[in-house]
Amino acid sequence: MAGSSRRSLFLIVFVLGVFGLLGIVFAQRVSPAATPSSDSDVRDSYKQFTQVYQTVEENYAEPVSADKAIYNGAIPGMLHSLDPHSNFFDPKSYSLLREEQRGKYYGVGMTVGPRNNKVIVIAPFAGTPAYRAGIHPGDIIAAVDGKATDNMSTADVADLLKGPKGTTVRITVLREGADHPLEFAVIRDEIPRYSVDLHFMIKPGVGYLHVSGFQETTEHEVAQALEEMATLRA
Repeated sequence: MAGSSRRSLFLIVFVLGVFGLLGIVFAQRVSPAATPSSDSDVRDSYKQFTQVYQTVEENYAEPVSADKAIYNGAIPGMLHSLDPHSNFFDPKSYSLLREEQRGKYYGVGMTVGPRNNKVIVIAPFAGTPAYRAGIHPGDIIAAVDGKATDNMSTADVADLLKGPKGTTVRITVLREGADHPLEFAVIRDEIPRYSVDLHFMIKPGVGYLHVSGFQETTEHEVAQALEEMATLRA
């Protein structure tokens, strides 16, 4: 009886071993054939894309921007066809995203916006380099480091104002009532972007806290605001 059991166990192990060996041989024979086919499909698709891009470049009415065609067209289109919830960020967009996530950036510390085809100062943030330099709300930014801002967008001017901490940027502004342009040499610094921009006590036991966005610093800001309101309540 014991011998019969040993023979049965040996037979089972032998059969499993044979199937395992056949699986290995089959995988080795099939895998190399599948990879070239996949690579071939990729090469064919890439070739078609380059042919289409070349045709567009040769026949489009205006010069084709590769960044616009690829970053704004091809790559987002590919991601959307695979997953509508995926997004692509070019280097500039990713840099802005990281600024928002970190809750800080390096610049002069003011909000700018468009008005009558000009870029004006909406407001400098209290305590920032722009504020300390004496830049006022309503000032028209005429030039940055000698580069005229005519026909520039708000984003373009904001990019010129940003830069490494400790570097100097020269800002030329036009101010109502001033006889000539005003020059400011502003040293860039770290500018915080607060996500908790407002908090106060409404009445004992009831407080108001406004979260404008979610960043890496939001948790700390909320805790600090709650602590301050608790101190005021006490």
